[in-house]
Amino acid sequence: MADYACIYTLTTSGGTIYFNDGTFGFGSRDDLYWLDNIHGLDGPVLRVPTDDVPFGDGGLIHRSFKGPRHPVPEGRMIVQSTGLSGCQARFNEMEEALKDVLEAAIAPNSGTLAWTPAGGSGHNITVYYERGLEITPADSYRTRGFDFGLFAPSADT
Repeated sequence: MADYACIYTLTTSGGTIYFNDGTFGFGSRDDLYWLDNIHGLDGPVLRVPTDDVPFGDGGLIHRSFKGPRHPVPEGRMIVQSTGLSGCQARFNEMEEALKDVLEAAIAPNSGTLAWTPAGGSGHNITVYYERGLEITPADSYRTRGFDFGLFAPSADT
């Protein structure tokens, strides 16, 4: 299972976004990109080719392969650095920063998604921006929800 509590870093030529960097007071960022879920990191899509048995019942299975990964991060932008009057402007800045990082990973350009699960070793995968960023109001407009899709050619992390 993907570790949703660890810090994830998405780095491209457009900058770096830190997800879940909530160490508060220890070099942290007051305004957060907080992950609620990541689909597609637990395992690759499997390519399992099959055919019907010719002129008979049942099927034939052929050699299987691991396919690419399609990570889909979902989360919230949380603003804590300013009061209500500056909150909307800060959300807009955070949204633009995320767009800049993602758009810099449109193929042929790539980025790197990195994370270290609790008690585990670090992972780095090359990613490309695959599915557009969606921003929605959340928590009665106190936060903004986000999700987007990445493409990781490697089947392994």
